[in-house]
Amino acid sequence: MSLRERLFHHPAFVRFYCGDVATQLASAITFIVVPLIAVALLGATPFEVGLIAACARAPFMLFTLLAGVTVDRRERRSILLIANMARFGVLLTLAVIAWRGELNVSFLLLGVFVVGCANVYFEVAYWSYLPGLVPLSLISRASGALAAIAGAGELIGPALGGTMINTTGACGTLLLNALLFLAGSCLLLGLPANRPVQSREATQSSLAQIKEGITTLFSAPVLRRLVIIGTAWNLFACTATPQLVVYLSGDVGLDASAVGLVLAAQGFGGLIGALWASKVGEKWGPGRAILLGGAVYGLFSLAVCFPSLLPLPVDDCAAAFLFLAGWGSSVGVVNMLSLRQRACPGPLLGRVNASFRFITWGIMPACALLGGLLSQRFGSHAVIMGACAGGLVAIVLSFRSSIRMLAEPHDATVLE
Repeated sequence: MSLRERLFHHPAFVRFYCGDVATQLASAITFIVVPLIAVALLGATPFEVGLIAACARAPFMLFTLLAGVTVDRRERRSILLIANMARFGVLLTLAVIAWRGELNVSFLLLGVFVVGCANVYFEVAYWSYLPGLVPLSLISRASGALAAIAGAGELIGPALGGTMINTTGACGTLLLNALLFLAGSCLLLGLPANRPVQSREATQSSLAQIKEGITTLFSAPVLRRLVIIGTAWNLFACTATPQLVVYLSGDVGLDASAVGLVLAAQGFGGLIGALWASKVGEKWGPGRAILLGGAVYGLFSLAVCFPSLLPLPVDDCAAAFLFLAGWGSSVGVVNMLSLRQRACPGPLLGRVNASFRFITWGIMPACALLGGLLSQRFGSHAVIMGACAGGLVAIVLSFRSSIRMLAEPHDATVLE
């Protein structure tokens, strides 16, 4: 294997990777501690927890398409820096409000919405920036390495966040979170600029460029199939996931530290799954890897609702099931990401990534609200069971057609 074929012999990728460690840890802490602060410290209802999740995801429905145009027009490293600094500023402000003793659910709703706006631009620029750091042949490995960081963040973040809430309260937790985003920004400063190649599209209106990204996404059979799978996945996952905190805190009776540790097991599974993802995709093909990951994720998320299945304490049993769910999620998501990046023409990558996120993540706010409303009426246990069962049915029904469509790797030939 030549030096060029070794992922970590690309210095720009190594620096990007190191900066991503801090950023992903901060993101993982944000994801878990905001609803935990709401439930454990502010006495939020299941509906309010669903509303927090909806506010965090609403920007993906509102701004993702515009973000795609911006990423294809502007220098991408600068977008990453601005987004990270925005998240730092918001969380620092929330920490100050918590220190003053004035934090409430309304402040959390506003904070997660603004952080969500920054997330939109960061995520679209992030995956569009990656192909400029490594050769196309290493995209799958690079995606797996970055997903491994996300998995590690999901492992450490919940445990650290839950412990911090119990020891330092909301103020200390939010302050740590803010400083991690600042550290990630400092490491991004040394990266090379990544300005998109200017073409005839640069003179088109934003609306015309958005239309081109959506048209490309749906005119390519592989990308269209990935949209269908991703939408079905998120439809059920985002209905159930916010209610896990409610279920573990309320129904199971765990405190904030224990909830963080149980959810950390899912992050550990995600880390292992990310490290295995490229090997699973190479051995079984991307289609089987994606659907296998979805099936494992749904099956073991459903199993969390039956903690007596294993002869273990309830929290250990839930942790074991969430570990396997995290493994499946990473295997499916990493293969979906690498296949999309390989199948998309470079000049359209930002807009296609944005269009994909707009559709597959745009449903999340409604799903989170629906999950909160149903949980208020029927209980979080029933919502998690119903959503996971629905996801598994969707995978079974689409199995044969998806395997055939995604059987072979694609390298930016989707428009030929």
